[in-house]
Amino acid sequence: MRRLQQAGQVAGRRRTRAAVLAVVAGCVAAACSGGSGAAGEFCTGYASALHDLVVAARQYNAYPANFASIYKSTMDRLTEIRRTAPDDKLRSAFDTAAFTFSVFGADAGLADFLTRADFSENAVVRTCSADYGVDVKV
Repeated sequence: MRRLQQAGQVAGRRRTRAAVLAVVAGCVAAACSGGSGAAGEFCTGYASALHDLVVAARQYNAYPANFASIYKSTMDRLTEIRRTAPDDKLRSAFDTAAFTFSVFGADAGLADFLTRADFSENAVVRTCSADYGVDVKV
């Protein structure tokens, strides 16, 4: 009888340990993913769109028409990405960052700015990192 009690206690402890390990593994996976859900998708989508634009800006001197085309498609893409923002905090950061694009009258000036910009000060990059744990690299 005593052996049955001990066996039951061991089995109970194993189930508890397995449950704890599952919870810990889930927490680690969530932390390592660099954000989760809608905020993570928004932040990575934004980073991807800006990355494409910066690459085109670096090639502006050789392919100015290509930059203009990519700029237009990126602005359309960013409009769609803004719609996916899960909350007002990210929408507000997006609007602040988007203002940057409105101050340039010519593609050459914008391309030059994008090639030299420090995106660590970008409102979306900062909000994604500080508030959602998503490391955005442009």
